[in-house]
Amino acid sequence: MESNVWKAVPNVIGKDGQAFIVTDGAMSTFLHQIGLPLGVLPEQLNLENPEQVRSVHEAYVNAGATLIQTNTFSASRFALSRVGIENQFFQIHLSAVNSARQAAASQAAVFGSIGALPVEFIHENALSPERMEREYRRQIAEQAEALLQAGVDGFVLETFAESEWAYWALSTVRSLTNLPIIVNLSPDEIGVTRDGMEIGHAFQWLQQAGADAVGLNCRLGPYGILRSYESLHLEKNGMYAAIPNAGLLHFEEGKYAYTGNAEYFSKTMLDLAQHGVRILGGCCGTTPEHIQRLRKVLEETVFNESSTQSVLSAGKGEKSGETSVSDLSETPKIEAKIELLSNRNQSLVEKVAQKRTVIVELDPPKTLDCSKFLRGASILAESGADFLTLADNSLGSIRVSNLALAALLKQRGIEPLVHIACRDRNLIGQQSHLMGLYVLDIHHILLVTGDPSRFGDLPGATSVFDVSSTELTRMVKRLNGGIGFSGMSLEPASRFVIGTSFNPHVRNFDKAVERLRRKIEAGADYIMTQPVYDVKLIKRLAEVAKDLTVPMFVGVMPLVSARNAQYLHHQVPGIQIPETILRLMDEAEPSQALHVGMDIARELVNSVLEHFRGIYLVTPFLRYSLTAELTRYAKSLNHRSISV
Repeated sequence: MESNVWKAVPNVIGKDGQAFIVTDGAMSTFLHQIGLPLGVLPEQLNLENPEQVRSVHEAYVNAGATLIQTNTFSASRFALSRVGIENQFFQIHLSAVNSARQAAASQAAVFGSIGALPVEFIHENALSPERMEREYRRQIAEQAEALLQAGVDGFVLETFAESEWAYWALSTVRSLTNLPIIVNLSPDEIGVTRDGMEIGHAFQWLQQAGADAVGLNCRLGPYGILRSYESLHLEKNGMYAAIPNAGLLHFEEGKYAYTGNAEYFSKTMLDLAQHGVRILGGCCGTTPEHIQRLRKVLEETVFNESSTQSVLSAGKGEKSGETSVSDLSETPKIEAKIELLSNRNQSLVEKVAQKRTVIVELDPPKTLDCSKFLRGASILAESGADFLTLADNSLGSIRVSNLALAALLKQRGIEPLVHIACRDRNLIGQQSHLMGLYVLDIHHILLVTGDPSRFGDLPGATSVFDVSSTELTRMVKRLNGGIGFSGMSLEPASRFVIGTSFNPHVRNFDKAVERLRRKIEAGADYIMTQPVYDVKLIKRLAEVAKDLTVPMFVGVMPLVSARNAQYLHHQVPGIQIPETILRLMDEAEPSQALHVGMDIARELVNSVLEHFRGIYLVTPFLRYSLTAELTRYAKSLNHRSISV
């Protein structure tokens, strides 16, 4: 028993060679089961109702837990700020430790719980990777320091889907204390973390970084965690934990519930014990009953040294999935480059590096009659459009699936560029959608956040936003490296050419450019801007583009009337029209407004193509004759000099 965890826990089950530590079960879900309203942060009770928190701890101690965790899993300053109680940060942690200590008495150790920061932290901060790491570590360090001041016996760092985030948390806490630290990963798939590292490698990396015990918790449930451990050979002197959910979360009779029961849970945990896992407990959905049954089966079962799995180094690697790591001091990087498409199709990036390239947007129709759309697509292609781009239910309006129309365009020899919004699909649907595009030989995509549903045809529809467009860019780049969103391998690797959007119509232009650079760092291969109506802004974009490593396509959309101009300026997010342009449209006779609008568009095309080799034309109201004319005009300007 070389791990410091053994020394910190007062009561273990069994003796050397066959000893076990039983931890507590769920705090949050158990509190909700006994009356805490959904939406209330459990950590709020540390101050508002510490007696109830203590009673939950006592229930687990009475059930047989010898290690209990403080009610601080979601008590980072960031998480507390979302409910307006960040100013009570230290009081919340002190009360949490006091409640646990009172319940534990001399029967159990009290470990400080620190959970992975929520995905909202990533989305809302939108920092560069380096700044993100610093801020992530700062949040973890602040929580660890508060728990140390309150007097914990050790730490449980848990529910890390990504091995890199677990490493950040561990190395941060280890720099502050020599107390024992347990680190639990929480992958989405068996055997691999979300960022693509095999569990065996991740365990060794964390052990080398100072973890006293490593393990798996939460998402996979008892069976999934068992299967993960069955694929591993464990270090003989290593300390391993299994803290699964009660089962898998599902929706039943109007309520969320977990599959399985306490009996099934305890039997599966016994199998984990027989595989050499020494720290056993429960996560979401588990109750004191689960812990009581777990304690009972462990006490009733007599293990011989030979009955547990032979604990060998993961370096032997006799089976698929049994892996070793000799030096994992640095996070493995996943790199993916744009591959050449088929001989008949150059990628957008390759094409614009060689010649004038025109992207034209043609919105999918709102009805089931697609004849006008397909007729317009053919005319635009004949006019010289290199790519036709299809929005993804822009402005929250319901349209024919852009995937279906893109497939029809491919059949007609027209190269589609498909928008993918973060709004409408969760990550399961998003990867499935991307896989479908790949199968249809559609490789050019533009990743966008998407306008909130409340502004569209169905205001009550849910806006998903599982990830930001920057995060989605990073995840699609991993698909190009043969790694799925869950971290599982994906064969063959995809070859998406990934676009990102840029809105230059913002108050703080420099900050917007910083965000754009982060999108490029995440893996964006090219940029498409919102429509621009200001020649000065086009020149400013050209200056920005000089320092970028990817091509930029500045958007131009012809105005068709004064009312159209006013609507775009005042009601469409991301579009601003200068007062001079609005005045020109207002002063034009209704019968001449379209001609004025096209004259303005041609001048904008001139300005764009003075600085850029590519341009992005947006078709208004399916009036493809307008963008067909502008496409021919743009192609006729090939003799013009290009500075970017």
